[in-house]
Amino acid sequence: NKLALIHSEVSEALEGDRKSKMDDHLPHRQAREVELADAIIRIFDLAGGMHLQLVEALLAKHEYNQTRPHKHGKVF
Repeated sequence: NKLALIHSEVSEALEGDRKSKMDDHLPHRQAREVELADAIIRIFDLAGGMHLQLVEALLAKHEYNQTRPHKHGKVF
């Protein structure tokens, strides 16, 4: 269920991006950034509830990715 909610937030970010919408609740922000923030909040909520060490995993994955060649140049 919680993974579906995360997926929903990402889908809303996609829709906001496609339509260049501003957020309904934070009208001074783009919908895509607010919805991505919602997805991150839901991800960390899920990880906390499952006692996952998400920050540590994120840092380890970022470090690993620095050693990999990227097909499309830099990620960011």
